[in-house]
Amino acid sequence: MKPLSVTFSIAAGLLGGTIAPYNIFRATSVHAQAQVLAPKMLEAGAFRLVNEAGHMAGTITINAAGSGVITMFDADGKVIFTSDNKPIIKPAAER
Repeated sequence: MKPLSVTFSIAAGLLGGTIAPYNIFRATSVHAQAQVLAPKMLEAGAFRLVNEAGHMAGTITINAAGSGVITMFDADGKVIFTSDNKPIIKPAAER
């Protein structure tokens, strides 16, 4: 029984390999979707940074004077850093 199974397996493989290039079963063509390009400019009044758990870790906003403000929060939601009402630190090359 085993030699017969091996013979049929080899014959089926040879037959399949021989007729495969002739497209007996017509397949439809598939085309990739058009690639969506990211916008060059993104505008928002505020950005919220969240961690993996979905808790707010920081914000980037604009204050009443029109200056950008970065605020960072700890795990309990308390402010640990804010750039609001702090002096601007200039790079050493501009001092």
